[in-house]
Amino acid sequence: MRDLRPWTHAALYGALWGALEATVGTAIHLGRVPFRGEIMGLIGLVCLVCLRRLQPRVGVVLVAGLTAIFLKVFTLGGLYPGPLVGIATQALAVEFGFLVARGPWAAALGGAVALGTNPIQRVITAWIVGGSEAATAVLRAVGEIGGVEAKWVLAGFVGLAAAIGAVGGVWAWRLAGRVARRLGGRL
Repeated sequence: MRDLRPWTHAALYGALWGALEATVGTAIHLGRVPFRGEIMGLIGLVCLVCLRRLQPRVGVVLVAGLTAIFLKVFTLGGLYPGPLVGIATQALAVEFGFLVARGPWAAALGGAVALGTNPIQRVITAWIVGGSEAATAVLRAVGEIGGVEAKWVLAGFVGLAAAIGAVGGVWAWRLAGRVARRLGGRL
């Protein structure tokens, strides 16, 4: 019989992530907490990196992402494109990181790509929801920060978010190692 534990863990971690998105994510969004995308990105990153370290099977992160999307849509969180695209992008980024690299480097790469796409996603979402005028307004508002061109400010935000994601990925990798040591061979 095939071992179904990796897929069971994927469903459980995805359910945890989806529940956190639906509860904590909705609360910090309604509370207008600054950096809410980065906060939720780090929460999702911890779930995904821990899952991938404890169950190193290709595809488990994608299953967890689909589970989280399903729960986010069918709970109080509702059908909002921003979080759903963010969850899908994050799962793809972490899976990509673990396909390209190994160990904590994979977690750092996945975290950097996952959180580094957040600022770009905001501009794209503004363009999809509000059209080119909305995207232009967002870029113009970003460009007015300190009188620097919008592309450099956006690049700075992407770099900062990617650095936060890389550090968060390595931290999640270490956290998963502690969990693995505690559980021993009972995974």
